[in-house]
Amino acid sequence: MTAKNLPDVNSSEFTDPEVLGALAALRRARKRAEEIATATGTALVQQIDGKLVLVYPKPAVNRVPDETSADSGVDNAKRIPR
Repeated sequence: MTAKNLPDVNSSEFTDPEVLGALAALRRARKRAEEIATATGTALVQQIDGKLVLVYPKPAVNRVPDETSADSGVDNAKRIPR
């Protein structure tokens, strides 16, 4: 999931404090999941164009990747077979 998939919490579309809090919590959870996946070389499962896809987050620019990193020649996204 990317940030553009979540509604803008600053829009007037949402005024309920619980909804605004839930959106903020989803953004924090997404960020933490990406951090963990990057650190462990684990794929995230995302829905892209209605299909489930494995996505390997890219390491931060200032981080030196090791041989077991998620960016070791593996495509950034792979479709999950059904």
